[in-house]
Amino acid sequence: MDTFNWFDPEDESPSVIRPELQDKQGDQLPSNLLIVFAKDVLDGLRRELKLTRSEENFYFFGGACALYLDQSKNIALIEGAIGAPIGVSAVHTAISKGVRRVFVVGLCGAVDNSLEVGELVVPLECVREEGTSFHYIASDRLAVPDIEMRQHLEAHLAKSARAYRVGKTVSTDAPYRQTTQTELNWRRNGVIGVDMEMSAVFALCENQSARSVGLFIVSDAHDLTEIVDWEWNRDLFRVALKDAVQLMLDFAEGY
Repeated sequence: MDTFNWFDPEDESPSVIRPELQDKQGDQLPSNLLIVFAKDVLDGLRRELKLTRSEENFYFFGGACALYLDQSKNIALIEGAIGAPIGVSAVHTAISKGVRRVFVVGLCGAVDNSLEVGELVVPLECVREEGTSFHYIASDRLAVPDIEMRQHLEAHLAKSARAYRVGKTVSTDAPYRQTTQTELNWRRNGVIGVDMEMSAVFALCENQSARSVGLFIVSDAHDLTEIVDWEWNRDLFRVALKDAVQLMLDFAEGY
């Protein structure tokens, strides 16, 4: 079997591990899901965002997380684990329980040296350097958000007077293989940011006929001179992440 031909569009046999059986205690979910690919964020924002925490956790293959609801906006919120396989497991389980639109807030490292920590990035296309997406769409397809949702998100950001960038990003499974040469190659090919989940979420949603859109906060900037060690500006990132979650939650209200 060719390495990148794992997806068979003619295979309609049932999953051995079925997503709809993973969250046995929970009810059906609202049609909108906001997933934040960061830890320990939503509980701190619960009062400010007027969220209700479910008495039951949300279970999926490989893990569980707290489930938050905003009844007025018909939306569920969860935090995804780091990495495409577990993140997609959570989203796929949510889709099996009624979610039809997925709003992703994630973090990305700045590949483009003009990006700064805290800036917002709307991914236009995600280069697929993770393995999960190749089980959901053919290897020659692009991992992209829903075009209409992305355009509406850009309009929402512009209306809110928030500066943002739109561009190509890359999702990887191997952060320790983000070598200086790798990132320089990404930069030469027009990539502006790197994360670990977005391309796989977009591929999953296409496969499941769900709509999706993403928003990144730049969490760290990479020095490619090999002079300065990599450092994550956690405090600045946290402030920007809080604002991004609020922005995306307000945006999702229109759906």
